[in-house]
Amino acid sequence: MYKGFQFELFQPSWGVNPGFENLADKLNELLPLQGKVQFPRSKNKNLELFRKAQNAIYDLFNNGLCNRRSEFVSLFGFSPSSSKYWTDVSLNDIENSVEKRFTRIILSAAKEQGVQ
Repeated sequence: MYKGFQFELFQPSWGVNPGFENLADKLNELLPLQGKVQFPRSKNKNLELFRKAQNAIYDLFNNGLCNRRSEFVSLFGFSPSSSKYWTDVSLNDIENSVEKRFTRIILSAAKEQGVQ
């Protein structure tokens, strides 16, 4: 009856590891409402990378990468097939692949910004 319940509890949501959601929320508070962060090539380069990665992830799961495919590939190193062919299994694989890279991005941005 509860066979898959715990499995579902700990799955990444849109590529965000549940253990780092709070950290990602804190980083989001540092982002401007629109556009790049200040000093995106120097003291805030990892925060800018976090912002870009979030936008690419949003496009992946909302639009099937219709708008940011090349940016997604440069950030995450792969491009999933068209979203019309996704199954629950392939979506889970995509989320896990995104989560591995995005967790490193979150941790780098948090370290850079002094966020815990």
